[in-house]
Amino acid sequence: MHVLIVPSGYPMEGKPYRGVFYKEQAMALSRAGYQVTVAFPEIWSLKSFNKNELKGSRSKEVEDGVLTYRYKGYNYFANAPYSTEMIYKRRLKVMYKDIVKEVGVPDVIHAHSCLWGGFGAAAISREENIPLIITEHSSAFGRNMLKPYQKRLAKKAFSQADKLLAVGPGLKRDMVAYTNQQVDIVPNFIDMSGAKPKKTRDPDQPFRILAVANLNANKGLDLLIHAFHRAFPHRDTELRIGGMGEEKDKLQHLINQLDLNSRVTLIGTLSREQVKKEMHLADVFVSSSYYETFGVVLVEALSVGTPIIATDSGGPSMIVKDLNGVLVPTGEVDKLSQALIYMTQHYKDYNPNLIHQDCKERFGEKAVISMLTNIYSKLVQAESR
Repeated sequence: MHVLIVPSGYPMEGKPYRGVFYKEQAMALSRAGYQVTVAFPEIWSLKSFNKNELKGSRSKEVEDGVLTYRYKGYNYFANAPYSTEMIYKRRLKVMYKDIVKEVGVPDVIHAHSCLWGGFGAAAISREENIPLIITEHSSAFGRNMLKPYQKRLAKKAFSQADKLLAVGPGLKRDMVAYTNQQVDIVPNFIDMSGAKPKKTRDPDQPFRILAVANLNANKGLDLLIHAFHRAFPHRDTELRIGGMGEEKDKLQHLINQLDLNSRVTLIGTLSREQVKKEMHLADVFVSSSYYETFGVVLVEALSVGTPIIATDSGGPSMIVKDLNGVLVPTGEVDKLSQALIYMTQHYKDYNPNLIHQDCKERFGEKAVISMLTNIYSKLVQAESR
């Protein structure tokens, strides 16, 4: 079966982690035996006009085992309504003609995020009569960040899809306002091929709490710092926060204000390997967000057997269970503080091996690709009738 992947974002020069989950899913489908082609209109901002040199705007390469078409170019209309969406759609159509000519007509189109991949893919699906799946990932739906014209485009794209998917239950609920179609949940997966359950913690070491996130207001890291201070005013515990963002100075000021410099550390940007190392060393991983479509970092923590505490912010509600951690209401310092204390007292109740295995069964590559296989097969069979 030939699957055409149309991502709204994809790893590119200077942005190696942009849309990386889309790429990893494409690679997994390829390993599962699918013929996979990726078409990505790579739209550059005019802010980078003097930094980048467009050496041929269109390219075709096998990237990590996946045939990938790119159409690089600037958006000369900046943030004008409809400009990016229309440029994306036009360039995608050009690439689609090349793909059909060179590798054949796809059996199914799978777009990631409505804006702009789903919108562009919907036009091709309608014109070429090819089944379309749109998996939504964007938190913009739940955080009311879409502009009026983008809401109209989202509704139009969703109405033209044969199957709508969300990566988490919160996002599924948010999509109801944009479509009358059924929305199913297919989570993101993580590569667990090298993940191993952590060893039993050293009781002589301080209890270590870890958070990794973009340092922005939505992540609620100020809430976490306050909860930590309330839970452990003098105790031998430590909180490490990985990531960068606009809230860094504000968070550091709060740490100074609460006199937590010796126990709370902003450790900055981490590579994926460094994140894994930190998760092995952590006794508990915490997500204090106000809104999450899924929660990949939570799953990454579970993959090495680290228990988790998460706010009930959307996606985490399908991740957290009694086996692996504690779910608390969003925005409540007292509840989060109580969960931190509980975890220090009940840490031994959480079995790293069981947490790791449960994570693999629910969020491993094989589990998620099996879900997609079922969806693809049903759509293609329905189309052939």
